[in-house]
Amino acid sequence: MFKKILCPVDFSKFTEEVITYAADIAKQYGAELHVLHVIPNLTYFTPYESFLTPENLVAVEKNIQDEVERDFGKILKHVDMEIKKVVKTGVAFVEIIDYAKSEGIDLIVMGTHGRSGIEHILIGNVAEKVVRKSPCPVLTIRPKGKEFKMP
Repeated sequence: MFKKILCPVDFSKFTEEVITYAADIAKQYGAELHVLHVIPNLTYFTPYESFLTPENLVAVEKNIQDEVERDFGKILKHVDMEIKKVVKTGVAFVEIIDYAKSEGIDLIVMGTHGRSGIEHILIGNVAEKVVRKSPCPVLTIRPKGKEFKMP
């Protein structure tokens, strides 16, 4: 039933738990596992145009790419299957949806809790937006120990 599974990651403290779920499902179905990280477009986060000159932007993006590769290494070291690692730049939920459509993804497995604080305020709840707009089923994973609290 599932041939391609997408697991968007933000490298928050629950990422490895979500990857474990996605990898287990992929193994059970003999599916490809795609792991996607979306780097926010830096120009959305700084009003200082002089800071992001073309030269600075290239250097900053290179540093981010290197950090993302290190983070992939950390979270994927326990997964014993082939994984397609993908990095996109843009708005997280938009890139996740676009990737799912373009790659013919059959299932998205993602965490309900990711980054918090100012990043959450600026980016919003990515999981909620993906669930609402996804072209395929979405399995959301609530981290162990996170209890639901009535608003």
